[in-house]
Amino acid sequence: MGSLMNRAIASSVYTMTLVIGFEGPVLAAPPEPCALVTAGEVEQAVGKLKGAPKAEKEGRAAWCNYEFANGKDAMEVWVFPADGIERARSKAPKPVAVKGLGDEAFMTRGMFGLDYVDLYIKKGSATVKLSLKETVGDEDKLKSLA
Repeated sequence: MGSLMNRAIASSVYTMTLVIGFEGPVLAAPPEPCALVTAGEVEQAVGKLKGAPKAEKEGRAAWCNYEFANGKDAMEVWVFPADGIERARSKAPKPVAVKGLGDEAFMTRGMFGLDYVDLYIKKGSATVKLSLKETVGDEDKLKSLA
């Protein structure tokens, strides 16, 4: 549980870094992160869930946390303003372009020293980040969910 708490704190700090300074007109409400990927899709791609995903929100960022029955896997889906993808790319240790998910989609590992792989996708006025604890086939799992 401690590593999940540390991940949540680090993700919150990181997301606030992405969101702070966002200016511009008020855009249409971003999609709800728990509505972007169904529990069934997550279970098919990653594994059996421990319970229903939990949504949280802070400022213009919102996320959905998925806990798994095996106690090892962890996943989050984040939604924040579209320009967040540029800030994420500038902070990514080794961003790798991902084809087929839009011109700006990329994947990275180890942001802020965490053992997660993150997939960023810009869609309209929002950036979506799918984040999965490193595991066998993690990149393919994220791509299938995207």
